[in-house]
Amino acid sequence: MKKLTYLATLAGSMLIATSCVDLNQEPQSFISEEEYISTINQESLEKAVSALYNNLWHDNYGFNSRIQRIQVCADEITYRAAKPGNELAYYDQLSPNIGANTADFDTSWELFYFTIANANKLIYFAKAPSDATEEEVTKFNSVLAEAYFMRGLSYFYLVRMYGNVPIIPENGNETTINCPLSTPEEVYNKMIVPSLEYAVTWLPETPRSGNSSTPTKWAAETCLADVYITMAGWPLKKEEYYAKAAEAAKDVLDHNEYHQQEANYEDLWKETNKNNSEFMFCLHHSHANKVMASNYGKSYYPADFYNKKEEKARNGWADYYARKEAFENYPNDKRKKWNFMTEWYSTANNNQIVQWQDSPDGLPCISKYYNYNQGNPGENAQANGVTCIYRLADAKLLYAEASTRATGSVNQDALDAINEIQKRAGYEDANIALTTTTDPQAFLEDVSKERSYEFFAEMRRWFELVRTEQVSVKRAETWNGSFFQTQGHYYFPIPSAQILLTGWTNNPGY
Repeated sequence: MKKLTYLATLAGSMLIATSCVDLNQEPQSFISEEEYISTINQESLEKAVSALYNNLWHDNYGFNSRIQRIQVCADEITYRAAKPGNELAYYDQLSPNIGANTADFDTSWELFYFTIANANKLIYFAKAPSDATEEEVTKFNSVLAEAYFMRGLSYFYLVRMYGNVPIIPENGNETTINCPLSTPEEVYNKMIVPSLEYAVTWLPETPRSGNSSTPTKWAAETCLADVYITMAGWPLKKEEYYAKAAEAAKDVLDHNEYHQQEANYEDLWKETNKNNSEFMFCLHHSHANKVMASNYGKSYYPADFYNKKEEKARNGWADYYARKEAFENYPNDKRKKWNFMTEWYSTANNNQIVQWQDSPDGLPCISKYYNYNQGNPGENAQANGVTCIYRLADAKLLYAEASTRATGSVNQDALDAINEIQKRAGYEDANIALTTTTDPQAFLEDVSKERSYEFFAEMRRWFELVRTEQVSVKRAETWNGSFFQTQGHYYFPIPSAQILLTGWTNNPGY
């Protein structure tokens, strides 16, 4: 393994990366990385674990960008057709292209395995000091549990995106190119579920960092519920896991005292309130401090945007728009006004206001993250804010769905869970009926709709449509003849470099 000349560098930058190259190098040093990690103290462990969140972020166009891009396959966001050679068109047509979309696959594969490899090193080598008290050992293990959480989460994304993927040994002596592909079921049973179970056992009930930048026990248990409900759907279809998902989500709802539902939906997405307790686990961004900046800057503004306050053109990149149907079918509740920009000053209209229908691209904009732009709409490519991976609303809707699928009936707790979200959205004030049906199929349809409204543009929708096999229904206009339809799966291609180096067989059709 790679050796470190100066131990001080490890505490700050943490661990070496893993990729498709051989890491078994032997530069000279005084002590091995493994030896250093095995004697790591509490403070250094916390710094090392915190570096895993940078690994997951990867760069400005890493996790935050790549996971959003694949959501164009789903039914809530779309792309700018007027942009020449826009690679997102392949996702819109449900036909990913191994060449045109290669940066998405290369980047996501690398960032997840980078995170896994570094988490593995900590899990395998880091040990509490031999003279530590029981209390100190518990504290040490609670921090180490963050590495387990990050490993489980990373594998979870990998199997949903790529299907068969390699399992990397904890000892760090092998890389992806030295390992065979494992089936999704093997990865779930050997890595994802055990990692998250450990995290649930050892993570604290309140975040180490004081905010959602580090996960709690409840974040891990919500992720575990998400894992179980996914195992119950496509491709494993092990329906017995619906009960496990319901049990995990219900435990979060019944016993968590830290994560509480924010009173106002829009306050979730304000920079000044991004440390609210409803967020369970997020990547925290800071453009100003150059710490894990997000892609919420120009990507979400229209190509013809004019900043009236500055009297200056701030043309956005228009990477993402809302789908017309998603906007038109969205209930007229409090969330809709916050989530969509329907008019703006336009350079294509002599710097005067244009309605979305009359704009050059003819689509409504996604305004959910606009408050993250430091008060300068459209000025910067990167922005502040958070990328929310789990929040309390996830646990509520996971429970509502999983309990109904597990029992074939709708219980009062499930109704309460969805109603709490609907009431915050202002259904009653807007004379929109709350969900009251106890018909299982009608209720599940309401839950799916509510999830699409509540988590609009939060990078969840594609994974839901895949596990419930609803892509052909929600994207019916494109389904027939699409790549996913003809190949009979929903996976993206394993990066070409991995295939060339390993001789693996790629997913069908690539």
